[in-house]
Amino acid sequence: MTVFRKQILLVVLVVVIAKLRSTTAVVYEVGDSWGWTFNYNYEQWAASKHFQLGDVFIFNYDPHLHNVRQVDKNYNDCTDHNPLASFNTGSDTLTLKTPGLYYFMCDIPGHCASGLRFQIKIDIPRVLPADPEKPSPPPPDPYESFPNIPGFPAKNPATSSNAGSLFKCTWSCKDMLLTFFLLALCF
Repeated sequence: MTVFRKQILLVVLVVVIAKLRSTTAVVYEVGDSWGWTFNYNYEQWAASKHFQLGDVFIFNYDPHLHNVRQVDKNYNDCTDHNPLASFNTGSDTLTLKTPGLYYFMCDIPGHCASGLRFQIKIDIPRVLPADPEKPSPPPPDPYESFPNIPGFPAKNPATSSNAGSLFKCTWSCKDMLLTFFLLALCF
């Protein structure tokens, strides 16, 4: 296989993985291999990721040394008088179920102030589900902009069918077709 074909195959795989990523939840180990502990910049870790609804956080830590609190406005002064959720097993899982701000911290004295805290924001998804009560408009006719060609009958909107409706393809379908096309070029 030539180097060029390997590069194309790599690009195709990246596109496919990116498409799969956009439709499935991702499991994040908070702090990656460091886990939830001292001497790690969790704010930087969180800023380097793009979290979405349905993603899962796993907090791994020594339960004799740390805990995890999901808090609200008290985040900035490292207090958690009324935590929204408390975890202390050493291997805690949390699913991001609603859009909004999430704040996490360790409430053992001095731990939050030393960096065991971070915040994230989950936005409302941009693609909203279609309203089942409201029918979607028909797709535009791709042949409408073509001029009449001499020798061929002119299109009569009253009697002709929409040629574009013979095969409807969504964006994911188009991506799949592009992927197959690019794979075919590799072989």
